[in-house]
Amino acid sequence: MSYSLCIGGIEKALINLLNKLDYSKYDVTLLLEKKEGELLNKLNSNVKIYDYDICRSKNIIYRKFRNGLKRIKYLLFNYMKYDFACCYATYSKPCSMLTLKSSKKTALYIHGDYTNEFESEKEVISFFENQDIYSFKNIVFVSNESKDNLIKVMPKIKDKCIVINNFIDNEEIVRLSKETIKEKKNKNRKLLLYVGRLDEKVKKISKMIEVVEYLLKNNIDVDFWIVGNGSDYDYYKNMIDNKKLNDNIKLLGGKINPYPYIKLCDYLVITSIHEGFPVTFLEALALDKKIISTISVSDDSVDLKLYGNIVSSNINTMKKQVLDIIKNNEKQTKKLDFNKINNNKMKKIQSLIEGDYNEI
Repeated sequence: MSYSLCIGGIEKALINLLNKLDYSKYDVTLLLEKKEGELLNKLNSNVKIYDYDICRSKNIIYRKFRNGLKRIKYLLFNYMKYDFACCYATYSKPCSMLTLKSSKKTALYIHGDYTNEFESEKEVISFFENQDIYSFKNIVFVSNESKDNLIKVMPKIKDKCIVINNFIDNEEIVRLSKETIKEKKNKNRKLLLYVGRLDEKVKKISKMIEVVEYLLKNNIDVDFWIVGNGSDYDYYKNMIDNKKLNDNIKLLGGKINPYPYIKLCDYLVITSIHEGFPVTFLEALALDKKIISTISVSDDSVDLKLYGNIVSSNINTMKKQVLDIIKNNEKQTKKLDFNKINNNKMKKIQSLIEGDYNEI
């Protein structure tokens, strides 16, 4: 169960997971709050889609009435129907509630580090209690750090927690990276790239804009491309305009296929204050790209400290560190065996679905 299939890291990870399942063994239904999004046509044709079509009318009475009817209809035909049910959209109350009503064997997927999403531990606890976290059979995290951090706040969940990072289709990424794009890289400049949601509260892309300004003032010729859409598009556009950086920083909008851009870049950059385990990290590593990141995450296969350049989130320190990294051309990526990594993840997913928890 998830929200939609619009372009996003969680949505791409869900597509990759569903596309790797063995449909000779599993009969799969994907419930979406809204059946919409650019990634719908990427979904395996064996997957049945249940369009929950949640009502979001501003009229509270009408909204509650419509959604109440939808809930009754769903439960009449699907109550405890499934052998396994997973709430893939961590933040969705409808998905959480319906998951718990659909099977005795359930999992809640947590894609981010929610201990940094809220201002206090009380708010973290309140959010997850509202999602009825204690009722889930298993809680799945995409990184060791997000798991450990939430256990510190909610120790009662410890025995339910496992780490299964997101899937990527490394062969498809390499193939798609060969598509032609209209943008051309300046061969005399290092190219930095951000791919993701334009959300200043978490992503802090403004810091990399300041870093680029600093690099140019220190005679380091760079370009910075920003691939993605979001509520803070105009904020970044105004910042770039005001700093007169239009020749070096480009807002390219959302791209269904970001891989040709990753293939062109010298460094993929992430300046977030927190993340679960960004899919773009794995995508960059699949294309043998260097990474500059303010966060350091790991799972049982990849520890980013060994593959990327970790920099401070303090802007003054970050500027100097990025300058040194580009000057010294630091941290060549190591090769990863993604086929082996994905096979190990799929074994965990199968154990989760079939209830063989000792095998995870």
